[in-house]
Amino acid sequence: MEKPLNKSSSNSSIGFATYQLQDCSDQPSNDFASIILFFSVIVIILLSFVFYFWITRWHKVPAQQRREDELEDQKEIDQLVENFKQQVYTLFRIPLWTLLMLLIVSKRHGKASPISAEQRRILAYRLYHLLSFTFMLATIIALAVLVGANTASHSSQTSGTLQAALFVFVLGVNLYFITCQRCYYKERRELFGSDDAHMNAVYKTRFDRWDGRMWSNWVQIAILIIEFFQLLAFPLRDLITVNTFGDDSDSQLRFFSFVSIVMNAGGFMPDMRTPTWYTYSLWTVFAVTMVSLFLASVVSVVNRWRPYKIPDRWVYWCIPVTTLLYIPILTNFVSSAACQSLNVDANDYADMLRCSAPHISQPVYFWMSLAGYVVAYFLLTVFVSSYERIPVTNEIAFKSISVAFIKNMGLLLAIVYLLVETTTNRNRMRAILSIVIILTMICYNIKTQPCYVDKINFFRTASFSCILWTSLLVAILSDTNAARILGPLTVLCIIVGGWGLIIVLYLIIYFAYYKRPIDYSDDEYLASASERRSIARRMSYAEPRRPTRALIPRHMEQGTIRSTVPSVHTTTEMQENMVGWASRWWRQK
Repeated sequence: MEKPLNKSSSNSSIGFATYQLQDCSDQPSNDFASIILFFSVIVIILLSFVFYFWITRWHKVPAQQRREDELEDQKEIDQLVENFKQQVYTLFRIPLWTLLMLLIVSKRHGKASPISAEQRRILAYRLYHLLSFTFMLATIIALAVLVGANTASHSSQTSGTLQAALFVFVLGVNLYFITCQRCYYKERRELFGSDDAHMNAVYKTRFDRWDGRMWSNWVQIAILIIEFFQLLAFPLRDLITVNTFGDDSDSQLRFFSFVSIVMNAGGFMPDMRTPTWYTYSLWTVFAVTMVSLFLASVVSVVNRWRPYKIPDRWVYWCIPVTTLLYIPILTNFVSSAACQSLNVDANDYADMLRCSAPHISQPVYFWMSLAGYVVAYFLLTVFVSSYERIPVTNEIAFKSISVAFIKNMGLLLAIVYLLVETTTNRNRMRAILSIVIILTMICYNIKTQPCYVDKINFFRTASFSCILWTSLLVAILSDTNAARILGPLTVLCIIVGGWGLIIVLYLIIYFAYYKRPIDYSDDEYLASASERRSIARRMSYAEPRRPTRALIPRHMEQGTIRSTVPSVHTTTEMQENMVGWASRWWRQK
């Protein structure tokens, strides 16, 4: 149970980083219970995904269909591996010297200077390359400061330097990857052109509804709900830390217990705040990260030497696990590094931190956290954004470029709440940055429509709005210290009441707009899943896949190559389509 400590000067001086303290409730911590609970969570996660793949891939699935699905999965994994390689090449390629020479030549001779196509492409993306170099330079400088501050004699000033340099380092790595990925997607779209069938199917496909009979859709909805709680955990943690509600009354204890359950269980980020739990969780995610890096390197090198020597279809099983655990894994590393930056002798609360124990070495765990974060962020971000496929009709799936952006924004939100103004009692900078990040996520979700199902995008925007309301309310209550007067139950009612008003508003918009049928072109339908798979099997690997499984709205037909495969309907379905076409033609007249 998380609870702000205000009974001693040593605890009050830690400010926002109260969540880094050990559990100081009246009940003593039980290390054995921590170990049992930690590994139980891991087993439950693994068993849930084993059940998911069994029910979707084996249970009541004919052998012929299973083989066809395996062929489709192998094609998607081949595309994932290829995208992964291209992203790695883009991340580690900054043509700085060539760009500087081109800028000098273009300034001297103007546009008349002869340059090659490769040089013209570098010059066209000069802004991305310059930003990438700037963020990389800031990361290197911050790393040098971290090395110097961590080896010098520890003082209160050293702790502040560690926290500031840590924030710049983590933020620099994040912004560097975001900039390189945007450059990668820009180059990719330009390479394939606006008339590529596969790219149009991936980026312009839209569905009016989702199929409730597909198990994968329910898994995606569960992941979205967990993502909501993961992002909500950070402003709620500030609500617990900053707002001191007076004496330890029963209502206050119940309030803290409720919020702790929401954060730990709902977001798949349990934390008992004990040194034992900290040690096991950090070593587990670090070991998983390094094993993943080793496997990826071995499979890539061996298959490049002898193609398909090591099967890689098992990578498909890791996709939903990676999507679900993206924020918890990276948050674990950032939170550990933040805790170790406070674990210096000059701080009077150092012995009370959850990362402080005789068997925990501050330099070792600090650098292990940073190394694990860089490697895990590289692997997870490139992996989730490389999975690019044409969705099945009415399937809840997301565009790869949108997955990368939303995940990065969620990680930025975690970085702000973990590293900005951690040891102060001020909240303004944290509040401003968090509100800007959430507003960016809302605007991006509205503009780009990351999910192929329109209704999912709509309700995801509503969930982001609820998080924005919570962040805004926590910022106001923290800055005005009004929570002391209102009390915990009143604050909880204000938060829940705001959610209710937001949901009612979105429901009114939904029934007024989204319940109207969207005019989709009828000839984009295919009769059955078996026909879609048979068409996919006839497609060559070398040829771009056509959007035969897509429902493309009529207002998006401009610039889109529509499917040339004729739709196969039963007699009744064809009559219904003819009637629908005639009725729409009559309304237009």
